[in-house]
Amino acid sequence: MLNIFQNNLLHLKFLVLRILSDKEFHKFRCNICGKYSTSPLSEIKGRATPSCYHCGSTRRFRSIVAALSEELFGEILAIPDFPKSRSITGIGMSDSDIYAVPLSKKFSYINTYYHKEPGLDITSLNNQMINSSNFVISSDVFEHVPPPINKAFDNLFKVIKKDGVCIFSVPYIKNGTTKEHFPDLFEHNILEKTSGKVLVNKTKDGITQIFENLRFHGGGGATLEMRVFSESSLIDDITRAGFTDIKLHNENIPDYGIFVDDDQNSLVISFHKN
Repeated sequence: MLNIFQNNLLHLKFLVLRILSDKEFHKFRCNICGKYSTSPLSEIKGRATPSCYHCGSTRRFRSIVAALSEELFGEILAIPDFPKSRSITGIGMSDSDIYAVPLSKKFSYINTYYHKEPGLDITSLNNQMINSSNFVISSDVFEHVPPPINKAFDNLFKVIKKDGVCIFSVPYIKNGTTKEHFPDLFEHNILEKTSGKVLVNKTKDGITQIFENLRFHGGGGATLEMRVFSESSLIDDITRAGFTDIKLHNENIPDYGIFVDDDQNSLVISFHKN
């Protein structure tokens, strides 16, 4: 009920803006719920800004679904138009219910979590997860995974079946190399101090490190930012793990409310296990 209330408020907000402001509006069909919204273009372009007032989808969510559709079916469809196939297996890594729920009605798809069941710790796989999925969606997860990040990419490769695909996103910068905030992380705790939260780490060599000014992203669980990826380092990580056919999805798809600026960071990426 809360989501319905929030979406109704969003619709009301857009109606008021349409009357009182000079914002540019755009009508699109949401490729997640399949319904039409007429929303401010500035809101539609926002990576994490809800702009469909029926389901609350953001551009990132719609871009994830568009990439999945393109990689599975060779064309970009809305989820209501996906063919239903329980033979297609998929795993989500803490996916939003906004697209996880409709995907579960089309495929043998399971949304997993780090802190609750069904669980998936990408740094420590159980044998049942190996070669288990035709696709994996990992959206804004790997920036939170403890180092070394190569282990997570290696395990991601193991989870996906031959000829399977990963639909992937993380916040990243265009230039430079990935910056690890805690490269020597080994035994650590996050403590609450009067000045705020601090991370106390004991390295493998027994050296105690204290880090302040921690960055947390929204949501429950372990949402501490461990690193800031760069585009080139990220592509290197994906390639080194054995993935091929790496594609940065930078196409504008106005019909589905997907607009990508020329200098856009943090594009959705797809890559295959061949």
